[in-house]
Amino acid sequence: MDADALREWLDALDYLSYYDLFRVTPDASPDEVRNAFHAFAESFHPDVHQWRPPQELVVISYIFRRGTEAYRVLSDPLRRVRYNEALMEGVLRPESLLVDLDSSRAPSRSMAPSGRLADSVRVVSARPFVARAEQLVKAGDPQQAKLQLVMAMHRDPNNPSLEAFARELDELRKAKANTSKK
Repeated sequence: MDADALREWLDALDYLSYYDLFRVTPDASPDEVRNAFHAFAESFHPDVHQWRPPQELVVISYIFRRGTEAYRVLSDPLRRVRYNEALMEGVLRPESLLVDLDSSRAPSRSMAPSGRLADSVRVVSARPFVARAEQLVKAGDPQQAKLQLVMAMHRDPNNPSLEAFARELDELRKAKANTSKK
């Protein structure tokens, strides 16, 4: 992918739905979305382009973050329904669904109506672990937050909100690790 192709992607990015970004239809299965994201990541993951000039790396990182955002929304059943509703109103990137990839801030908690992840927990014994995980993320410790979340997930298995939060924590942990290497 040359600099002109990157520029074209950057110019088009704000006009693409998450489905368009991955070249899938709105009725795509979770497996189709995952496969499309993996294909997208093969093209735009920043690690694949370390040899590029810094200004191109910035563009690639920006495009990849948008793809990660799209995957987080489309892979979460609740967010995907809300996204589809927003699309019907012509909104391509609804603010309420945007995933914050900035490692200095906590991941979004739009899974529960209150905005608190603990409110989406189905098993009462999992709530203290989820609450502690949220506190640890706010304190900037995604590693310990993940440990607390694992405990919650053992008590409340197959909870889509907890699984989505686990993916967000993994991204935060990776971002923090990459920051500390520099």
